[in-house]
Amino acid sequence: MSIPTEAPLGQIPRDRTPDGILRRCPRLVAHVIAESLGYASPTLAARLVANAAAGQGNWCEWIMACYGGDARKAVRTAIRNRRSHRGYMADVRQALALVRHTAQHGDPTLFGSWF
Repeated sequence: MSIPTEAPLGQIPRDRTPDGILRRCPRLVAHVIAESLGYASPTLAARLVANAAAGQGNWCEWIMACYGGDARKAVRTAIRNRRSHRGYMADVRQALALVRHTAQHGDPTLFGSWF
């Protein structure tokens, strides 16, 4: 399956660190954040993309609860639902601004929705 916003899943950049993914695939990372309804921070979303590209699982509670630990399934769902990422808690434009800020300044955004 190919990623329409950047590169095919198997061709994610060789630099699969969160910083590398943030810089090279910002729209994909933003769609993962939007799909998570804001649960995923930019760094976590970048890790999920890297895990999906490598065929690895991820054990964060969102991925475990919704996708059984399958990061690829989460990223594919974010891609499939990309046209619906608008509105409260799922706005891809706001997520993309967070991703670009994190990529530029290198400071991961801390979310605390449970406070």
